[in-house]
Amino acid sequence: MVYDSSEVELLEKQSDEEIEEPTNAAWEAFGWAWQIRLGLPLENRYAAELVNRPLVQQALRRTIDTAFADTPGGICWVVPELDIKKVDGLFLQEFTQAEIPRMVLMYRDPRDVVLSMVNFLCGKTVQGFGNYSEFQIFNKILTAKDSLDERLTYALNDPAFPVIGDHERALWLLNHPNVCKVSFEELVGARGGGSDELQRRTVRRVADFLGYDGDAAGLTDGLYRQDSFSFFKGQIGSWREEFSPAHVALVEKRLGDVIDQYGYR
Repeated sequence: MVYDSSEVELLEKQSDEEIEEPTNAAWEAFGWAWQIRLGLPLENRYAAELVNRPLVQQALRRTIDTAFADTPGGICWVVPELDIKKVDGLFLQEFTQAEIPRMVLMYRDPRDVVLSMVNFLCGKTVQGFGNYSEFQIFNKILTAKDSLDERLTYALNDPAFPVIGDHERALWLLNHPNVCKVSFEELVGARGGGSDELQRRTVRRVADFLGYDGDAAGLTDGLYRQDSFSFFKGQIGSWREEFSPAHVALVEKRLGDVIDQYGYR
């Protein structure tokens, strides 16, 4: 799906050790090609140089008309967003006609999402704020401000701030009958301020949706990790401790509709 027949012929003559590097490179290029087809803003986040690497472009050309079902079996695609206006139409057609891939939408209270992103971009999580190019910009902006109050005010006023608009762009998934909807609040369990029983039921619901017939109860053991890449506190309703009345008013102005549509009143 990445190399042409002449390249494959050469690779077949190589030893297991020699073929490891080009195999890994092909898998990586294939992954980037699919992210391009899924409409992810890779040039903004990583740079055009990465997206336009010859092997990535070759993988894209060779797989541009392939179906999701043609990807290797047993693979789970995890994407941070799926903007219907940017996704390859073939992907949407396949999802409509064959009901594959099975899609799960995970969401969280928009107020907690904003607070979490502010903390994340300030480098307060275990592994820092990641390598998206835009994150470096917002890290500079936020850390130049003197207080969390100022940072939240800025985040709620800048329409370009990461996560602002994400809930609106996912409304088609929230409303689609063939998408499994699951909230952060349902999944975190008692350690995240939720319910272990609700966590177990939710995991079982997702497992049933995905056709997993194994022991779903065992899947909850490592589900909540305080050292997760994006966690600072990882608690339900943390916004209540940090938002001032002015922030609450800003939230109502900017996020009031999605708070209602996602059921967070």
